[in-house]
Amino acid sequence: MSRIKSAWEIALERTQDIEVDKDRLAKEEMTRRARALAGSYLNYDEGVDEESVAKDWEGIRDKEGAREGLRMALLQNLTLPGESVLNDRYERLSFLAGLLSGGNGDVAALMGQITAFLKQYPQHQQQLLEQLKAHFRPMLEEKEAKLSEQYGQPVHIAPESDKDFMKLAQQQLEALRKQYSDSLDQAKAQLERLI
Repeated sequence: MSRIKSAWEIALERTQDIEVDKDRLAKEEMTRRARALAGSYLNYDEGVDEESVAKDWEGIRDKEGAREGLRMALLQNLTLPGESVLNDRYERLSFLAGLLSGGNGDVAALMGQITAFLKQYPQHQQQLLEQLKAHFRPMLEEKEAKLSEQYGQPVHIAPESDKDFMKLAQQQLEALRKQYSDSLDQAKAQLERLI
């Protein structure tokens, strides 16, 4: 009769030839540390300022994986803003790009252009909506007049409650977002080449 093996013995047999790749683990740890450093700075964590980030970066920048982690954090956080930009998030990203590039002037210039570009996006969205409202105003006034005549009292229609206006606005805003997104992707590719 054969001996029945425990689950522990089976697991040991299956894992006895597995080797740990210490270099890969060290690289992954440095990537994680660099991303965490960038994340703390971008999230305005208490006690994390430019000076502390620069000091921490000095300690890990030459380790394999650190540059990759900071590069990933930088590129993933370069996104179109949802609303007007009220804080210095893009300036913080520019600081991280400077750390990563070692103060390369071309990188600083490109980050300045990207920052200005991203800060324009909410303004262009607002301008587009205002133009659409101005374009739709005569049609809405006509609808208001017909409804006022029909109901015998004044009727006001907000552009945001008109389905035709909202459909056109969504289409136009999506086209604007796509234009900005495509341009941002090109700028990020150029930035990636520089760093």
